[in-house]
Amino acid sequence: MSLLVGWRWADWRQAARSKISGLLVVLLLLACHLAFDGPLSRLRERTYDFYQFLAPRQATSNPVVIVSIDDASLKAHGRWPWNRGLLADLVDGITKSGAAVIGLALVLPEADTSPEGIAGDKRLAAALAKNRTALAVSLGNEATVSEAGPKAGWSIVGQVPDTLPGFAGLTGSLAEFSNAAAGLGVIRTLPDPDGVLRHVPLLWLRNTAQGVQLWPSFALELLRLYAGQDGYIARMNAAGFDALRMAGAIVPLEPEGSIRLWETATDTPRISASTILSGGSDPRLRDAIAIVDLSAVGLTQYLPTPTRPARPGADIHADAIAQLLAGRYLAEPTHARTVERLWFVLSAVIFIGLSGVLAGRVVLGALALVLLAVTPFVFGALEYSLQGALYDPLQPALATILVAGFEGYVLYRRSEQRRSTLARQFAQYLSPSVVQRLASSDTEAILSGEKREITILLSDIRGFTTMSEQLDTQEIAKVVNHFLGIATDEILKRDGTIDKFMGDAVLAFWNAPLDQPDHRERALDAGLALIERVKREDAAFSADGHPSIAIGVAIETGICSVGNFGSERRFDYTAIGSPVNRTARLESTTKKLGIPLVLGPGFAAGAPMPVVQAGAFELQGFKGEVPVFTVPEMQAAHQSMSREKEESQRGEQSGAPAVVVGSPPSVQMAPPDLAPRTRSTR
Repeated sequence: MSLLVGWRWADWRQAARSKISGLLVVLLLLACHLAFDGPLSRLRERTYDFYQFLAPRQATSNPVVIVSIDDASLKAHGRWPWNRGLLADLVDGITKSGAAVIGLALVLPEADTSPEGIAGDKRLAAALAKNRTALAVSLGNEATVSEAGPKAGWSIVGQVPDTLPGFAGLTGSLAEFSNAAAGLGVIRTLPDPDGVLRHVPLLWLRNTAQGVQLWPSFALELLRLYAGQDGYIARMNAAGFDALRMAGAIVPLEPEGSIRLWETATDTPRISASTILSGGSDPRLRDAIAIVDLSAVGLTQYLPTPTRPARPGADIHADAIAQLLAGRYLAEPTHARTVERLWFVLSAVIFIGLSGVLAGRVVLGALALVLLAVTPFVFGALEYSLQGALYDPLQPALATILVAGFEGYVLYRRSEQRRSTLARQFAQYLSPSVVQRLASSDTEAILSGEKREITILLSDIRGFTTMSEQLDTQEIAKVVNHFLGIATDEILKRDGTIDKFMGDAVLAFWNAPLDQPDHRERALDAGLALIERVKREDAAFSADGHPSIAIGVAIETGICSVGNFGSERRFDYTAIGSPVNRTARLESTTKKLGIPLVLGPGFAAGAPMPVVQAGAFELQGFKGEVPVFTVPEMQAAHQSMSREKEESQRGEQSGAPAVVVGSPPSVQMAPPDLAPRTRSTR
């Protein structure tokens, strides 16, 4: 038992080492995730884009209508730039159609010095003043063009961090236009490093000699005018912007003052400017926020967004206004990274813990890996659709797959090492086919030790002690090797397990380490073949000058402990139990009975062929007489030989010449009621 425990302890330590290596990989991947969070954020953003691609934001009521100065408008009213008077007519026409707010996503920094242009500028300024309008400005670090100040009032809660970036320069429209408009908003965009616009700034900072100015985005300014508000309240924290309050609604902000663009699958309605300028109207403009946009080919800027390869700026303003009105926003929770990392660690540890159970079960292992990898995607999709919360499932899933791949490699290496160990350990004792089957089977418990029914065969050379005293060492080796070679061939042909060689004896068994339902037949067939082959080859062996040999074979069946027994330095796969000892005692009865093959009572109890009782003997270590059996042909040969001896003895007594066949056997026979008789058992 101590040897078995020692082997299991060694096996457990080996398994523990493989688990430790997997955990080290988990720690390495976790460290990489911490160290390369910046570069990995690009992959994370692509995952968030995929969310929107699969499930865009559900469209809600949006008052925005885009009035496009498109190719048809240029064809009807001349190429761009237009006379400002034409823009004034467009603003008045939109107002007549019932628009609540008009925003010109245009910057008009230069005056038209022509006589018609001066008049047009005055008409446009008048149109801007009498209607509820907003103009666009742009912030940058270039020189200021047409200075202007925000139209909205501001209240700031908290301190503006010094680390928050701001711009020094402003590009606005002519002062007469800026003064006439009810609102001014920034139209500048800041795409991500990969060029995709994912964040829409609502608030901007401008650094001036008088201090910091807070500017609204163009979309936010249009919404302020639409709601009839005079100003905003911005809340700051240590990182930057925290939230915006306007018209009783609170808008959560990213530290840079932006919101994530959450697109819908619905396009913003568009009306050609030529329709308005020709005196027409459109009912969609009633109570709408009208954005005048230059969308003619070659005159507008298109930006890639999470769901589309190119979108004009007016559409992005429209989506931002729709989000603000719907009050639905996308945001990464502050604990998102922690959740992602914990999820990965938990999934990886679970897979590592199950790897021993999943070894050799490819389908079950694949299902477990798929479940662990898919679960974060399900969680992320639910959080996205229900809460607008963004969690990255891809990186935890990929990391789990990497850990699973490493564990698979470890298991493969362990399997190959196990195959190599089995091949070295059993190649000399098992047939190649059995070794191959054993290497491809799950035999950890078998090799560690188990109780099972086996059939044992023990065979040795008769009279070997006397023979060894008469022969030199080299001759003894030739005799033993000749017999053991024959025994090895016949046993391995029948897929037996050679337990050990004991001088001139060989011990083998069947039904371990692999199941062999016909183990009795295999053992008996091997014993008969071994006897026949030794007898058949003995003439040639003797002709070469070697002594003639005869063997005895004992076969018994019973339940034994089978497995690897020994120490950590050396162990053998062997069988231990009473049936093994009984087999050794039974083999000695072959000499007493004068037959080469005896079968034990355990074998006879389940023999698949007829057997006969040859006698009963008291065996050392066993109480009472143990019945001994053999096959009918062996019994018949023994009886025939006994009759010949009796006739020879009678001939000597009458003076007739006698033929001596062999020495009379010394047999301790059973009482008369146990005399040899035929018994067939199965």
